[in-house]
Formats: sequence, C-alpha cells, structure tokens
Amino acid sequence: MRRIFGILFIVLLSAVLAVAQGNSDHGRGNDQSREAQAQDHDDHNDSVPVQSGYAVVTPVVATTSGTATGLVVFETFGMRGGGPNGTTQAGVLPPDLTTNSMLFVDSSGHLSKNLGVAIVNPNGSDATVSLTLRKNDGTPLATSTLTVPSHKQTSKFMTELFTGTSSIPSDVTGTLAITSAGSSNLPVSVIGLRFRGSNFSTLPATNLAPVTTVPSSASALLGAGAVLLPQFAANGGWSTELVLVNTNSTPMNVRVDLYKQDGTPLTASLNGTSNSSFTGLSIPANGVLTLAPRDKNGDDDF
Repeated sequence: MRRIFGILFIVLLSAVLAVAQGNSDHGRGNDQSREAQAQDHDDHNDSVPVQSGYAVVTPVVATTSGTATGLVVFETFGMRGGGPNGTTQAGVLPPDLTTNSMLFVDSSGHLSKNLGVAIVNPNGSDATVSLTLRKNDGTPLATSTLTVPSHKQTSKFMTELFTGTSSIPSDVTGTLAITSAGSSNLPVSVIGLRFRGSNFSTLPATNLAPVTTVPSSASALLGAGAVLLPQFAANGGWSTELVLVNTNSTPMNVRVDLYKQDGTPLTASLNGTSNSSFTGLSIPANGVLTLAPRDKNGDDDF
C-alpha cells in the first residue's frame, strides 16, 4: 500500500516516472472543443511515461488592448481505466499567487496518510520560501527553507520537507505555513494533495496575503488576467481536462501553455491537437471551451 501511495504522489506532483502506468459531453464551446465529434485518432497514450507539470491560461487581449477580466478557469485530472466507474479524478481551482499561505496537515504512518505539496514559481528569478510546521495546539514542530527555481515546480511530501528534523512524529495534525522569504518576497502558487493510501483529493492553500497576479513573461505571454494551474498530468494512464469560461458579453481569445516540472514545454494531445502551446483559442460570449484528451468518438475521460 505504501508503494502505491508513493507512486501515486510522484505521478501527480510532477516527478517523471521511469515506467508507464497502465493496465458525456462536458465542453460546449466552439469548433475548437470539437463538441464530442469523432476524430481519426485517440489523444491518449498510456504506453509512455506520465508527463506532469503545470498550465497557464492567458487572455490574448491582455497582451494587446482591451479587458483581461471575465476569464474563469478550472481543471479536473485523474487516472483513467476505471471501466464503467469512470476516471479516478480530483478537481482543481486555480489558487491565488501568494507570499503567505497555509495548508491543513493530517499525516499518519500506519494509515498511509500524508500531504503532498506542489509549489510553482512563475517569476523570472528564484524564489525562497520559509516552511513552518505546527501541531494542532499551535506549537511549532519544525522550520525549513526551500528554493524554487524560476519558472519551475517543486513537489514533495510534507514529511520530506523536513527530512533533517528528527523530532517530527509520523502522526501529525496541524498546519503548514508557506511564506516567501528574503528581500524579493516573490509570490508563488501552492496546492496540496491529501492522500490516504491510493485515494487522494485536492487541498486548497489558504492565502493569508493580498492577491497577486501572475507576473509578465515574454516567453509565455503571461500577464494581466493570466491564470496558473499548478498541476497538470498527461499520458501514462493519466489525463487532465481544462475548462475555460468567458463571462463577458463578447468573445475572448486565449492561449494555453503547458510546462514540465523543470520549466520546459510539456507536449500533450488535447482536442485532437498535440502541442505545448495552444494558441488561437476563442471562447464565445458567455460560453465555455473545454480542452481534454479525447478518444476516437470525441469523448473525454470526465
């Protein structure tokens, strides 16, 4: 059970696997979502290792003129192969970029309970974060610092974040504070995954600081109105669905950029197209665009 637990966390939080994991119409947008139409191939590739990282959705209008507001984004990801029971899945809402956040901690060695933490640094320079683990009575158990390189993702079990501290018991209930450190005080994106054995759910980080927008980056066209999703997984038995909603009364053009944990482009097949950057996407006024790997019938996994 602990082996399954470890493998599942590594997959979901972007450590590349050495071996492959194997053995209804959601999006109603424009033609780009294919609206469950048949296609000549299957987007899934379960025979290759899982690719995992993060995604950024950017309104194109934010790089030219006009408004960048009105974009709502969420995702669902999980393991395929559930047969009639469907895909084992978890939903993710994009967290605010933060310089001060907190996660609930509930770990138990004999119950295989642990907390996975993924931190994405979208800034142009390395970010240093301070970590403080506290018990449920508020007393500190351990502190540590972690450097997240520019445009990269770091993911670890909570128990791995404090490997140099022997005083941490295997069973802990409390909180984990994640605070930007140093003079730069750079904002990061944080998400938690709560595990018990092979079961998992997302655990949003509570932002205790003012909301910060995604910083500009010429290489990825990040800027005003951009949304960062700190977890994305494809292939090797895993898939991710991105749902983009336009709440404006006029159409909105967007682009989607996918990145591996090391910040390099992540290529995935969505809606019949294989790429790491999906450009020229248009969401109808008050409409929805869904991007997901689809089978030959045009159906996705969710």
